[in-house]
Amino acid sequence: MLVTPESDQANRLWAVGISVALALLIAGVALVRPWALAALPLAWAVHWWLRRRTVRRLQVMAAPFPDVWEAALQTHVVYYRMLDEDQRDGFRNRMKVFLDEVAVTGIRTDVDETTRALVGASAVIPIMGLEDFEYSGLGEVLIYPGSFGADYQTEGGGDKNTLGMVGVNHLSGVMILSKPSLLAGFANSGDKRNVGIHEFAHLVDKADGEVDGIPISASAEVTEPWVKWVGQELQSEGTRSGIDDYAYTNEAEYFAVLSEYFFEKPAQLQAKNPKLYAMLRKMYHQDPKRLFRGRRKRRGKVQRNDPCPCGSGDKFKHCCRRKTMQGLPAKP
Repeated sequence: MLVTPESDQANRLWAVGISVALALLIAGVALVRPWALAALPLAWAVHWWLRRRTVRRLQVMAAPFPDVWEAALQTHVVYYRMLDEDQRDGFRNRMKVFLDEVAVTGIRTDVDETTRALVGASAVIPIMGLEDFEYSGLGEVLIYPGSFGADYQTEGGGDKNTLGMVGVNHLSGVMILSKPSLLAGFANSGDKRNVGIHEFAHLVDKADGEVDGIPISASAEVTEPWVKWVGQELQSEGTRSGIDDYAYTNEAEYFAVLSEYFFEKPAQLQAKNPKLYAMLRKMYHQDPKRLFRGRRKRRGKVQRNDPCPCGSGDKFKHCCRRKTMQGLPAKP
């Protein structure tokens, strides 16, 4: 998702090589069929086509990060507040690229910039350790006003208890999230529940073409013990000590539910089951327990009169809290 100098150079060389080869082919044909020279602009078009996404991402990454997104992250996303400045820069760039390429659309509900920022944060948190990961195939995130049923409806009869879903069939390439559940997932960072992280964990799982509870980032070293562990857990329904019952639906849901636990309460998960935590750490290439070590023990949420964590020097209530409450950048 991020464009590095190395990946930009590789893309540039690839685009130049292909377009030059095409231009030489056209020139060769033109020696026999002079009218073929009319196709030379095609070489330029191919160069543009091969460079377009990289160039667009570079432009997006160079653009300023919106104040309201920064305020939303500082206010609601503990994970972001624990990052150092270099890590935050990578987080912001991934989030800018994601929200530039994936539409976030409200269905019978408003989508403000804070909501968009939390969708972006949900997407970025699971892939911070996966350098080359792409959410390929995802084109839109639909925000619903509440829970919904298997028919994707929020009104009428039926069982409306689904909080999030990765679309299938005619909704392939779409994710659906309940707005209240998305906000609640970040409002309480210690309840081991975050529907945004849950659904994006499914997409991390799906990147190899199958939603089977084994992400593409899982090495051979961890895949075998993970499959064995999950099989035993599902067969015996596990100890269920602090793990949501929904995890025991199937392998994919076990991975997604444990991903929520891993990013929400890593220290607790590691203390209860070091082996399980170690497997997830190897799959995500992250160690949130170590990251959260700097989290204030007194309270996990920034209070109104605390210094704002963005480093502005103002009180939280006069800085990031006000921005997120308004949903717009504060006036200078």
